[in-house]
Amino acid sequence: MITDTSKEKTIDVPTPVNSLRAGFELIPSVKVMINIGAGFDIPTGTFIEGSRGEYILNGGLGSLTGVVGIGNNFKTTMLWYMMLMAMSRMYGSHGNMYDTEINIHEWHVLQFIMAIKDFEGEDIISNGRLDITDKTLYLGGAYWDKLKEYLMNKIKARKTHLVKTPFFNRDRKGNLEILRPTFSLVDSLSEFVTEDVVKMQNDNTLGESGANTVSMRQGLQKNRFLQEIPALAGGAYNYTLFSAHIGETINMDPYSPPAKKLQYLQKMKIKGVPEKFTFLMNNCWWAHDAKPLVNKDKVPKYPRDGDDSIVGETDLNLVRMLQLRSKSGKTGVYLEVIVSQSDGVLPTLTEFHYLDSMDRFGFEGNLQNYSMTLLPDVKLSRTTVRGKIDSNPKLCRAINITSELCQLYEHHRNRYAGVLCSPKELYDDLKAMGYDWDVLFNTRGYWVVDDMHPLPFLSTMDLLRMRKGLYTPYWLKK
Repeated sequence: MITDTSKEKTIDVPTPVNSLRAGFELIPSVKVMINIGAGFDIPTGTFIEGSRGEYILNGGLGSLTGVVGIGNNFKTTMLWYMMLMAMSRMYGSHGNMYDTEINIHEWHVLQFIMAIKDFEGEDIISNGRLDITDKTLYLGGAYWDKLKEYLMNKIKARKTHLVKTPFFNRDRKGNLEILRPTFSLVDSLSEFVTEDVVKMQNDNTLGESGANTVSMRQGLQKNRFLQEIPALAGGAYNYTLFSAHIGETINMDPYSPPAKKLQYLQKMKIKGVPEKFTFLMNNCWWAHDAKPLVNKDKVPKYPRDGDDSIVGETDLNLVRMLQLRSKSGKTGVYLEVIVSQSDGVLPTLTEFHYLDSMDRFGFEGNLQNYSMTLLPDVKLSRTTVRGKIDSNPKLCRAINITSELCQLYEHHRNRYAGVLCSPKELYDDLKAMGYDWDVLFNTRGYWVVDDMHPLPFLSTMDLLRMRKGLYTPYWLKK
């Protein structure tokens, strides 16, 4: 009952009844995203309570992801990293890559794979978990027909492919089940060509009028591709990634009205893709301003060892990633990602560099010799940190936790104000409560399917809630 004070009378409010429901089948309560690290998870995600009281970061790789940029800005390397890192954490998953530019070298992809620690040396190309093909074997129409058949068959056989996530299902009485994630990468959509367009090109020489509608025809086919892929990829839990070229907009008609653009992409245009590309992506990143990551003396800022300290060595590069559009986080977010030309994205070194750039958040000591606040016994310097990252899992975990804590302050300060604290407060208070940091570091901060991982789960949010007395890890003996 509600009292209307202006007229001093009681109004009866009807109670909702199930007979008025339309009866639609409901979507899953969580649109599952896969954690991929390197700073991508916090800006695109949010923490959700899991079925055992833990708080899980649902962020990172969404159902549809785009990376755009000009040449030599590592957009393909970024996509490879996103897909491979997700595959390394989703056990039993498979992936496929369609190379429209015909420039992928399998040996280089294998280097990227071997650099990801979670694969533990597994060659996913040789054992059949990753297929690489290109348009010498399949033109665009044939590729889409085969991919569509694959996705439809996966959906039809859903009972065979169901896996359990740590998230609650809708009635919060069990775990959310999804189809085992799979992955597809199209590099690039700008060079995606279908059979009918190739025939038009073959039937007409340069300059003949019969080829005048080639671009229009190809645009229609790409538009259809983008119309069909969201429902199929989403229903099949096939995480699909695209690259596309970018360039300056050239307006040939000075009287035409300006086209509406993405807020952060003025005077630039994504080439060879329909407008749908800009609003169908769950996350669309712009890779730009890539440059060698060197110190003042022109040697690598973070050498692997003494042999790496060579003037002019350009293996390490710093790439700026701008979030053009996000359906799960904020647009306009910048990330700086460290890329090795030989090993691909270096996630932990990226997180370390981020902390250094944020007024040395979570560091103790001077500019030359210092340590992480969460791991004070491991002494660091600019020239030794990369080698120690490669050999010390506890250091990697300390950097990861500190980086996520810093990102929470940067992106979600108000949302999580009740539990946020400094790294020093987190370290000292948990230690005073009797927790052993060696035990807390022997964990993982990313979720997996079917609980298939030897390390227990412990998110950065779990640590913050533990400090407040709001949570005790389900796997920890009292």
